[in-house]
Amino acid sequence: MISFYVVRHGETLLNSLGRAQGWSDSPLTANGKKTAMELGTELKETAFHAIYTSDTMRAEQTAKLILSSNGNVSLKIQKDIRLREWCLGNMEAEQNSIFSQRVSDWLGGTSFAQLNRRLPDVAAAICQHDTTGVAESFADISNRLKSVFTDMAQSNLHNAHSNILVVTHAFAIKTLFYLFAPEKLPAIDKVKHTAIFQFIYDGNTFFFQE
Repeated sequence: MISFYVVRHGETLLNSLGRAQGWSDSPLTANGKKTAMELGTELKETAFHAIYTSDTMRAEQTAKLILSSNGNVSLKIQKDIRLREWCLGNMEAEQNSIFSQRVSDWLGGTSFAQLNRRLPDVAAAICQHDTTGVAESFADISNRLKSVFTDMAQSNLHNAHSNILVVTHAFAIKTLFYLFAPEKLPAIDKVKHTAIFQFIYDGNTFFFQE
């Protein structure tokens, strides 16, 4: 059995400025660094066997800080582009208020809470209104996340029980719930910085651990 400890990165400069952040990147703020180290201390009794992050600076910084206060400093961080956040196309680095309002308007006035229940529609709307050609379909997002978790699980199956730390992003985490525990998704509002969620792989299936 493999336990995945899935963490959202710490607060970044763009986060603190109220800007949408998908494939765009920025460094952690002082508060982002502080909460990452606090999480590492909370996880001090957990021995990790592997750690994976997206290829963004903010995810790698968060991982290093968690490991430094967790005592797993010798563990090599493995970066994988498939763990990236959704690409937001020409909405990258837009003000969060404008981004949320536009997505809501595109979907007929849907509230932010309702958007969590309509992730495929949200991704489709972003793609439809993107002028850059780089925004992703929900199928593309889902496929890359499913493939990276399958690969991580299979590469660690030789251990009787493995604890895997994964540092990724808010909408990526919501997508994992959509894929592995859709019944829990309506209860998720905002994925806070350095929030942690546990998913289990039992050799056949991924599921969310309360």
